Amino acid sequence: MASSKIIRFEESLGEMFNDLPMMNYEDSSDSYKVVFGCGDGKELNSFLKLAHRDTPPYPLIWLLYPYTELHKKKEMEVSNCSLILAVQTNSSMQNKERLATTFENVLYPLLENIKYLFHSANIVSVNDEYTIVKHPNYSHSEEGAEHAGTLIWDALKVDFDIKLKDTCYRKVNFN
Repeated sequence: MASSKIIRFEESLGEMFNDLPMMNYEDSSDSYKVVFGCGDGKELNSFLKLAHRDTPPYPLIWLLYPYTELHKKKEMEVSNCSLILAVQTNSSMQNKERLATTFENVLYPLLENIKYLFHSANIVSVNDEYTIVKHPNYSHSEEGAEHAGTLIWDALKVDFDIKLKDTCYRKVNFN
C-alpha cells in the first residue's frame, strides 16, 4: 500500500515566503528580505534575542504555534492559522505616527503581498477572510518596555483558514 506524502506546512510556507519581494523599512532606501520563522511566543522571544545581534530580523513573518492540521488524501487544511507580521520600532513613537510609518509603509504592504501570494500560488486555497489585530508598540512585557532580548515592535496578528494541495509549488512572480 502506497502512502501519500505528508504536507509539511512550515516548509510550504517558507518556500512560498521566499518569493516575497524585498521590503523597504521605515524611511531607509535599503531593502530587506522578509524573514520567516515559527514557534510559540517563547520561541519568538528567543529568536529575536539571538537574531537582532547582527541585523534586525525585520520585516518578520512568524507562524504562531500551536495550530491544528487536518490532512486529507491530496490536501491539508489549517483552520485559524495565525501569522504575526512585525517590524522593529521604538517606544517613543505615538500610535498616529506608527500607523503612518510602520503600518502604512511596511506591515500593510507585507500583508497585501502575502494575500497576493496566496491567491497566485498553485498550491494554496484561501477563503479571503482575514481577522487582523493591530499591535502598536507591542512587546511581551506587560509594561511595553524593552527587556532582555525582547525588542519593541509594531505588529499585525493575522488569522485565517488555508488549504494546501499536495503538488509541486510553482514560483510566484511579483513583477
